[in-house]
Amino acid sequence: MQDNCGVQPLLGSVLVEQGAVAGPELDEALETQVLSGKRLGEILIDLGVVCGPELDRAVATQSGVRLDEEAGFGSGLRAAIERRHRDRRAVAW
Repeated sequence: MQDNCGVQPLLGSVLVEQGAVAGPELDEALETQVLSGKRLGEILIDLGVVCGPELDRAVATQSGVRLDEEAGFGSGLRAAIERRHRDRRAVAW
């Protein structure tokens, strides 16, 4: 994967570093991006590789923004959604 001159980390690099995407999944999504012109995050969601909360966290990290953990009603929901998504992916592989 290439560096982008140090401005911001590439989204694919962030997702791989966070363990949300494996190399072959990212390669497939990048090939699809070249053909379709769609955004990488949209493609990864369409392929079922990542869920919305995982993509949100990666984009925030890429942008240098810290997402505050949820508090109050529904707290922990984001983590539960991500865990459920990872569990489904593990079964599919």
